[in-house]
Amino acid sequence: MSAQPIRYNLFKNEVEKRLENIHIFYQERYLDVGRELQDLITGLNFTCTQQDISLLRETIEQSTGIQLLELQTETGHCSVYGSNVPLIKDFDKDSTVIGHDTVAFSYNVAPYHNHRLKLHYRLPEASLILITEPIQHVFTQSEVCNNCTAMTLSKGDEEIQVYPKQGTDHYFHIATRAFGPNFAFNVYATEEGINYVTTNDLLITQMLLFFMLLSGCLLIGLYRTPERTLKDMIADGLLKKEFIPFYQPIIDTKSGRMTCCEVLIRWQRPNGELISPNQFIPSAEHNGQIKLLTVYLLEMVIDHFQDELIADSEFYASINVTPQQLEDDEFLNTTINLLTERKIPAHRLAFEVTERIPFKNLSKARSIIQQLTDFGISIKLDDAGTGYGGFSYLQNLPIDTLKIDKMFIDTIGTNDVKSNILDSIILFAKHAGLKVIAEGVETQDQVEYLHQRDIHLMQGFHFAKPMPFKEFREYLQQDLRKFSR
Repeated sequence: MSAQPIRYNLFKNEVEKRLENIHIFYQERYLDVGRELQDLITGLNFTCTQQDISLLRETIEQSTGIQLLELQTETGHCSVYGSNVPLIKDFDKDSTVIGHDTVAFSYNVAPYHNHRLKLHYRLPEASLILITEPIQHVFTQSEVCNNCTAMTLSKGDEEIQVYPKQGTDHYFHIATRAFGPNFAFNVYATEEGINYVTTNDLLITQMLLFFMLLSGCLLIGLYRTPERTLKDMIADGLLKKEFIPFYQPIIDTKSGRMTCCEVLIRWQRPNGELISPNQFIPSAEHNGQIKLLTVYLLEMVIDHFQDELIADSEFYASINVTPQQLEDDEFLNTTINLLTERKIPAHRLAFEVTERIPFKNLSKARSIIQQLTDFGISIKLDDAGTGYGGFSYLQNLPIDTLKIDKMFIDTIGTNDVKSNILDSIILFAKHAGLKVIAEGVETQDQVEYLHQRDIHLMQGFHFAKPMPFKEFREYLQQDLRKFSR
């Protein structure tokens, strides 16, 4: 008789804690979006001139909450890629829309592909449409059963689906957390979802209740010791060496040889579960733990490949870093000292700068990147073309390689407008004298398309998946034997 009420309260308590984490992480970012748009509107001519396009690019490069941005006028439209180059599609034409009015303008909020929000601002002169970054679910995929939970954004009685309800199962409202002055996040779950998450805790809680009743204590509320925050869990995971590198080969398709690899971090929990980076990297970046994770990863890579990295070879490992690390003298000194102490040639290491967070000080970044490249470490721009600041980075920083994001590679052979953007990125890179690596290559048709455009460095499942050290070392040794004959 006690099982279902206990399950519900356990689940509700867990959801409320996780909603609080989401509120802390996203609240400031989304409130900043309003201020960023006010500044943008003040400077726009609403004519899609080069000045307007530059302002759109500058807004995206400086924003941590906006992923895509488009201006629509009576005479045309423009985006960060230029005039009459639309980026935003109507994936969910029939979705519910929430309207909101302010003194300056009105706007609608609707769900958008990949758990993002589409905000349509209507101004007297034109319309501004923006797409936010993806909103993280309160649970990871491995923690719940398929289609057992849902997440919505609401304003009063109006509600839009961020993680939609699926099928015909009944969903129970679990918890609500205010988001800004007008909106709220809501979490729903089916009975199966509640049972799935609370199975391990149910028996322990029932036993605790039983012994409390036996001892004559009055149970006035269900108590459960709060779990550690994600920050504490990451710190504990570092101490216990739960973070492990996976390696994905990058192939020179002219020769068929692996020239380098990208290092991808995974979190292996004590039960063997592998947690992907998108579940913990945003939090690590937000709370500053990304510095420790990067140095930890760098040391592990050197430990794994000590002999190979010292040997006379062009093979190198490429590690992701944030813009803030490339503005940090401590990170520069730590990297140089570590390679010097371990006698690793600097050219055996490369850094890929990610763009989830914009550079705050380009002049400082230029100085540190120049020192790294002078030392021998190459710097690459990752996720190129996703609209987070690549234009100004390539113009202002000594970056030698551009990595084309998978979202553009996926458009090869389709009528998607982003396929035109792919060709523009390739043409831009060639004119700028940059090396180009295509990420997320999965088919032979994509390989041939890229060959036709003289792109030969490729990475993706068509060649090899990311793999743990033991498996990758065998791959590396086979590659060395193959090309040493």
